Amino acid sequence: MTDEAGKGRERPLPSALFELTEGYSQMLGLLDQSIAMHRVVDDVPELSGVDVAWVGEPDGEDRIVLGHTVNTRTPAVNGLVVPSGCGLGGQVMLRRRPLWVSDYRGSDTITHHFKAQAETEGLGAMIAVPVMHEGRLFGVLYGSNRETAPFSDRTTQALEQAASQAAAAAVVAERARHAAEVAVHEERRRLALELHDTMGAMLFSLGAGIRTLADELSAEHSLQARLSDLEEQAVQAAAALRVSLYALNAPPEQVALGVALRGDCRAFQERTGVIARLIIVTEVPVLGPAPVKALTNAIREALLNVEKHARARSVVVSVFTLSGGVCVTIADDGVGLPPKGRHSHGLGLSAMSERLERVGGKVHVFRNEDGGVTVQAWVPA
Repeated sequence: MTDEAGKGRERPLPSALFELTEGYSQMLGLLDQSIAMHRVVDDVPELSGVDVAWVGEPDGEDRIVLGHTVNTRTPAVNGLVVPSGCGLGGQVMLRRRPLWVSDYRGSDTITHHFKAQAETEGLGAMIAVPVMHEGRLFGVLYGSNRETAPFSDRTTQALEQAASQAAAAAVVAERARHAAEVAVHEERRRLALELHDTMGAMLFSLGAGIRTLADELSAEHSLQARLSDLEEQAVQAAAALRVSLYALNAPPEQVALGVALRGDCRAFQERTGVIARLIIVTEVPVLGPAPVKALTNAIREALLNVEKHARARSVVVSVFTLSGGVCVTIADDGVGLPPKGRHSHGLGLSAMSERLERVGGKVHVFRNEDGGVTVQAWVPA
C-alpha cells in the first residue's frame, strides 16, 4: 500500500529552493535600509489610492535622491537630486511635515526646478511626507496623481502611516545591520584569541626548539646555517601572525562597545551556563577608548557579581542612548539585593563607580520587576 499522506508532505525541490531564496531575501531586507523602505513604498499606491509613488533617500545632509518609483511611465523621476528647499520634497526636508499641492506644475508655493520632469511623467497633484524617527530624517515619501485635484484626508493619513512604517523599517534595518556587524567582529576577535593560543604557542615552541638544536651542535656544523634560516623564518611568521591577530582583534570604533559586550556575554554564558543576551536598543554613538573601557569593566564586574551571588537563570544586557550619553544595563532574575544592613562585598560597586566617574559617568543599582538586580552604567557621549 502506498503512503499517499507521506507523498503529500514531500515538497518538490524547486519549491523548497524558492522558499529558501525568499527567506534569504527577507533576511537581507532586514539588514538594508533601502530594501526595507522600498518594501513599504511598493504598497503605497494600493493603500493610499495615489497613482504613482516613490521615495527620496538622503545623500548627505542637505539633499535627497529620488528612486524606487512605483507605477511610473518614464524614468524621468528616477535619480533626481533634490536639494533642501527645492520643489515639494525640498520643502518637506526643511519643514519636517507633510505638504501637498493640487497642481505641481502650476503651484506658486514651491520652486519649479523639476517642472520638466513632472510634465514628462504627466504628474498633477503631489504629496510628500517626511520619513522620520525621533527627529532623524530617513527620507521623503512621495505620492502623486495624474489629475490636478486636492488630496483627501484618507490619502494623507495613509501616506503618513506608510512613512511611519518606512521609518520603523529603516530603524530596524539599521539596528539589525549593527547587530550583525557586532556579531562578525566578535567572532573575528574570538578567532584571534584562538589563533594566539594555538598558532602563537606553536610558533614559539618551534623557534625555541630550533635554538635548542642549534646550541647542541658545534658552531662549525653544516646544519647551523640551515637552522639559522629556519629560526629567522619562524620569527617572521610570528611577526606576521601578530599583525594579523591585531587586525582581527581590533574592531572599528562604531562597534567596539558592542563587540566587547557580546564577548563578555558569551564568556559569562559558557562559564556559568546562565543564559546571557545582549540587546542593542538604539543606535549607539561612537565612544572613545576610555569610556568604552570604563563601561566594559563595569559590566564585567556586574556579571561577575551575578555569577557569585545572584543564582539567576538569565541575564539581559541592554545598550541604548540616554541623556546625551550611552547607558548599559545588566538585569538578572536572581535573588535580588541583600537585606538592609547586610553588606555585599561581591558587588564591587565602589570600584565600578570610581572607574565610571573618571570619564564623567555614573552607576545605579536597584531591584527590578523580576525580583533580581539591575545595574545601570552610564557615560557621556
